[in-house]
Amino acid sequence: MASSKTRQKVGVGLLGSGVVGEAIQDILFHEPRGAATEIELHKIYTRNPTGKKWHARRAALFATKAEEVIDDPRVEIVIESLGHQEPTELAAFRDYILRALEKGKSVVTSDKAVLARYGKEIWAAAEKSGRQVRFEACVGGGIPIIRSLSESFAVEEPEAVFGIVNGTCNYILSQMEKGGKTYGEALKEAQQRGYAETNPAADVDGSDAEAKLLLLSRVAFGLEIQPGAIWRKGIEQIHAVDFRYAARTGASTIKQLAVAKRNGASVEVFVSPVLLARDNLLADIDGATNAICFAGGRSGGARGGRDCDYVLVGPGAGGGPTAVAVLGDVYELARGGPNGFRGFPNLVAPGTLSVQPEDEIKGSFYIRFIVKDRAGIVGDIGQTFGRLHVNISEIWQLKHSEEERRSLTQSYSLKEKPSEILPFVITLENATVRQMREALDSIRDRDYILVEPVWFPIWGTK
Repeated sequence: MASSKTRQKVGVGLLGSGVVGEAIQDILFHEPRGAATEIELHKIYTRNPTGKKWHARRAALFATKAEEVIDDPRVEIVIESLGHQEPTELAAFRDYILRALEKGKSVVTSDKAVLARYGKEIWAAAEKSGRQVRFEACVGGGIPIIRSLSESFAVEEPEAVFGIVNGTCNYILSQMEKGGKTYGEALKEAQQRGYAETNPAADVDGSDAEAKLLLLSRVAFGLEIQPGAIWRKGIEQIHAVDFRYAARTGASTIKQLAVAKRNGASVEVFVSPVLLARDNLLADIDGATNAICFAGGRSGGARGGRDCDYVLVGPGAGGGPTAVAVLGDVYELARGGPNGFRGFPNLVAPGTLSVQPEDEIKGSFYIRFIVKDRAGIVGDIGQTFGRLHVNISEIWQLKHSEEERRSLTQSYSLKEKPSEILPFVITLENATVRQMREALDSIRDRDYILVEPVWFPIWGTK
């Protein structure tokens, strides 16, 4: 054990005292003294310090201006864990990071939305200043995926990186499947447990997973993609009936996946719910847990019927796991010193690969319809897909109870009687997203359609 005379002290400043910021404080204020490197927290920025957990005992540390933290000469590393609520806040948080770099300080951030939107600008500033920006906590909560990709897999030839990266969505879908809850009930429970924000849009519409996927795509494939530029589907339209069809007919479940998968000189990049076979290892990832898979050419490229070669699993939501990832980066910087910019850790040189246009993404698809119960409908739908040269693989039609039909009419506020509606699912053979959209654009206006068709990919069927 190092003596106090040889112990290195590194000063840090913290921007944010929310769920993650408070967890960081909890760890640092209870840090065992005697470690070779001691982290000293000198300043904490939050707009409203009164009432914060540590304010009464350490009021002198709190500041109401971010500049007080960034400009403090004792601060060598700035932690940014503000966690945005509105898109308009992102530019301000970017400015805080840029200011810290200009002041000669390295930055550790948990804010994936800022890096996804302003990463190019931030890394240019880091390179100019010779300082580092670390972001392990931005993806996968407590899973060390960024370090694994950039260090452990540094000599790999990436084929795919994909998985469950949003704990909120996975918790909601798990509760819908195993707890028999409606989407609304599962979302409310996720909010009560602290897995979802009061405004859960960023989680459930897929934008949080998208930001994480953009960072993974940059690390694995050298892709520079702006938010909004990839195919993204949320989970808001998933209904309990979809889990019934998945389980009873498809021997499957439904998970939200973020996917970056190489296809020749291009990479498919998308976020969507998928129909996932029950024997897939990701099907058993429950609750707020995250799981990220990696396939590499040198490891076999997921040969032998496997989706991937490596799987990293861990807690994906909550302040504790994120704080551990943040402080892991802080200690790594502290042990090596905050100097020495190493650039963005890319496994593939930027510009080597391109993003596949979303309309060209191919796969098999699940489509769930709720229509008026009358003859000829399935034939009409089949002809529509046939004109686009897409074949129907299977038609799934369960014998729904009166209670199930009544639940559907109530949840969708349908005027029809329960006995007058017909739910069913069709699965498609290999089709493109463009073909899917063209067909559904035609079908959705037919007089027999009662509910907007719900569709998403079937995983692992290419």
